[in-house]
Amino acid sequence: MDTLSKQENTNLTDRITSLLRTQITGGTFEAGDVLPPESLIAERLGVSRTVLREAISRLKVEGLVASKQGKGLVILDARPSSVFRLHAANQDDVEELIGIVELRTGFEIEAAGFAAMRRDDSDLAAMRQALADMRAALDAGQVEAGVDADFAFHQAIARATRNPNYVRFFEFFTELYKKNLLASRSRSAKASRGELAQEEHERIVAAIHKGDAELARAAARTHLENTASRLRSSTGILRPVSKNRGGAKPAAKQLIF
Repeated sequence: MDTLSKQENTNLTDRITSLLRTQITGGTFEAGDVLPPESLIAERLGVSRTVLREAISRLKVEGLVASKQGKGLVILDARPSSVFRLHAANQDDVEELIGIVELRTGFEIEAAGFAAMRRDDSDLAAMRQALADMRAALDAGQVEAGVDADFAFHQAIARATRNPNYVRFFEFFTELYKKNLLASRSRSAKASRGELAQEEHERIVAAIHKGDAELARAAARTHLENTASRLRSSTGILRPVSKNRGGAKPAAKQLIF
């Protein structure tokens, strides 16, 4: 897909996301309501299922909907004032991806420190298993498997903090987090930098194993700073540039279900 086609697809996804959000929070639905099948929604909107799925993925990040086994797509909360929104970054926009890495920074650095102080043997075992899975995925060139292992690694650290709020925030962040990891790992794979990221994760675990909170925080900070640097260098960007990251104008309201 060329650059223009990608941009057109992104703009369409923005419009569909806005339209779906308006429908969900506009008073027609309540928490627990089940939305129609993807095929039906896509047909009524006149878009491909690929575009629709990306829009739905963004709504999951915002905490509006979730996929429930045996039910389909379920509305979690239809009240606009209650929704804390994290908009999914455009995977082709390095500046947006770096913005998510910056958000991860405040969360992951302190989580690593608390994990170093509170972890037990089962936590360390989970982190080491995730490290082993990351290594296997790296050696096999399996980016998506690497994302799953990377996610499990950071999830283990969140649990090791013994603070349920870290775990809840991490779970809320799941969809966006995985997309960010996928973008980072895909770009690192193309530039043969996966080994560097692997070593950075190993240093985080070593510090947590030692019970050294400051060392764990420093290792986490280094990893995230390097992640941002790798993203910038993947397109030749030397520093983040301030820009308007607001979404597209909301689409005209219309009932689609």
